[in-house]
Amino acid sequence: MTCNQVYCPRFQAFRFLLTSAVVIVGSMLVQTTNSLRVAVLGSGVAGSSAARALADRGVEVTVFEAGFGIGGRTSTRITRDDSRHQFDHGAQYIGTPKTDTFRECLESWKSDGFVKEWSGTFATADGLKINFEVGDDKKERWVGVPRMNSICGNLLHHKNIKVKTQTRAEASQNETGKGWHVRHGKTKEDLGTFDWLVASDRNSGAHHRSDLSSANVKEFTTGIRGIQSVKSLTAMVVFEKPLSLKMNGIQFTGKDAQYGSLGWVARDTSKPGRERKDGQECWVLQSHPDAAKQLLKGKYKVNEIREMAQEVLVSDFLKSIPHLNNGEDFEVPSIVSSVGHRWGAAFPIPPQEFLDKECELLASKQFVACGDYFGTLSGRIEGAYLSGRTAADEILQLN
Repeated sequence: MTCNQVYCPRFQAFRFLLTSAVVIVGSMLVQTTNSLRVAVLGSGVAGSSAARALADRGVEVTVFEAGFGIGGRTSTRITRDDSRHQFDHGAQYIGTPKTDTFRECLESWKSDGFVKEWSGTFATADGLKINFEVGDDKKERWVGVPRMNSICGNLLHHKNIKVKTQTRAEASQNETGKGWHVRHGKTKEDLGTFDWLVASDRNSGAHHRSDLSSANVKEFTTGIRGIQSVKSLTAMVVFEKPLSLKMNGIQFTGKDAQYGSLGWVARDTSKPGRERKDGQECWVLQSHPDAAKQLLKGKYKVNEIREMAQEVLVSDFLKSIPHLNNGEDFEVPSIVSSVGHRWGAAFPIPPQEFLDKECELLASKQFVACGDYFGTLSGRIEGAYLSGRTAADEILQLN
């Protein structure tokens, strides 16, 4: 005779023990994840997406950023005077997603309101011909709102994430060989101990940086030194009044003398959320890679390079305006301010070994590297995002 499972005391006791075991095991798993502490070097898209994916799973994350603000190459320059001019002086926009994963991500960012489409008039200048994007030739362009670094800002806005800017961190393995000790690169202040280290800025492993000099991750630091970089110069210009140009963004081939060193120019004020009430107009001017390479030869002083970038790019842009305006003359408004900037590693040219993987995991050392130099979409915001997510997944799978 079999017992009735609903009323059988033996069955009830067994069910209680089984349920208790599941609860205990489940609690242990949650506790293990929640007790993890992860340090992330760099607050660009890769570091921010890794931090967010970990934080969403209960991991305690601290992001260390050497610069004044977050965003990496999606950072935004804002003047410190009352005018508060702002410029997306790095990555200009997000192009058409290449993967379903990032398309879904972009849709969620749009729904949350910190990404919008940059619609306007765009063209390519090729010799004397200006080719406008029309119809099916128009490209998707998405930007962070109200500035490009809003993307990273929203990713890092989480109760489990702490962000420390103006902090170039130095990491070394604990004496046990498990986990990491982090200190301030300048003050040597103790910044805490962590279970895992995520390096999202490949410059952290450069020979002239001390971020990872004591980290014993030569498998990573040796490899990244084989990655070449495309350098870029940028100038940020404020005009007193709007320029009478029809285009909001113009791409240059780098082969036409009349456009000098220009590779791309953009009316930054035309992007969503950048509108100004004072009538002034902000433009971002970026060099063509070939021109930057030539201009930077033999130049190493930062201030000298910035002054050169400002002088050359602004001059070339002013000279190009009549050509861009079909030869028609018009009065160019006064320049309120202008400043130059150099991106030392604007676009990576990684060897095949980096293209074949989304991140680099050193499991025994509890270290993982990510960035836009991994995967088949290297150099793109999408590639950086996917690499960061993959790095987070690797950590979660091992804990």
